[in-house]
Amino acid sequence: MNAMVDLMILLGRAAVPLLMCVIAALPPVARATGVAMVTDLQGKATVSSDGRTRDLTILAELEAGAKVKLEAGATLVALYLDAGDEYLFKGASTIEFRPGAPEVQSGAKTERSNLSLGKGGKDVRIKAVGVTQAAMVMRSAGPEVRIQLLTLNQTRTLEKSPEFRWKGLPPGQKYGFELDDGTGRTVFETNVDVTSLRLPANVQIIENTPYTWKVSARLPDGSRYSSSAQFAVAAADLRARAESLRPLPSAPLSTRIAYGAWLNGMELKDEARKYWQAAAAERPNDTRLKELSEQ
Repeated sequence: MNAMVDLMILLGRAAVPLLMCVIAALPPVARATGVAMVTDLQGKATVSSDGRTRDLTILAELEAGAKVKLEAGATLVALYLDAGDEYLFKGASTIEFRPGAPEVQSGAKTERSNLSLGKGGKDVRIKAVGVTQAAMVMRSAGPEVRIQLLTLNQTRTLEKSPEFRWKGLPPGQKYGFELDDGTGRTVFETNVDVTSLRLPANVQIIENTPYTWKVSARLPDGSRYSSSAQFAVAAADLRARAESLRPLPSAPLSTRIAYGAWLNGMELKDEARKYWQAAAAERPNDTRLKELSEQ
């Protein structure tokens, strides 16, 4: 990476767009595939894999060969991703997560059950929720700064009339709002002095079609703030499936976490965040849930 920086200095600013395209085209770093995912955890637990030990959190992905140590009084629920089997462990215990099933090496025996989501008890394949990584973004030293978008940021949504929300600037600030369709045509624009907006009834969003929304503001000192993002309203069949799989509020946390992971896998990130936020309130000491709920 140092060589890349040196090259950019040598070539000057004109090379930045080209070099950023090269960086974006680099293949991702290969990583081991997990066999299971933590869907609930109360108490203290650590996991050892690849020669390192770290604290365990909800939504952590467990690779084949990972060893989990549960402290006395702790409980852990893990979902095997391929088979859809849930395992409940109680500490003090040590568990090795093997490809087909876990092996309790010390402590109480595990309790096994099948994950079922929705009123019809349908089984569904769950994908692990990947770790969010900060993207390398290089911008020119211009006067424009980004506004933090709180919803509909590179996601699909189940709402046919979704709410656009963003983080506010100083009180009394006015914002320009614009909605463009997939062809770049502006279908709605307005100015508001609030930080949320729903489209008027005469503006219809076509499902399963990408849209871009933009919000901008100019401060009295001339500084310009602006952000944009793409989103799409999920197709009717996906909305129906999401409703059929939705667990009751009284369902175990592990079931609601699994449903949130399914939503995330369907690119319904705003919907998944609602479950991370609710789960974070129930497990306030879990750092992963806290991170996801605040994104």
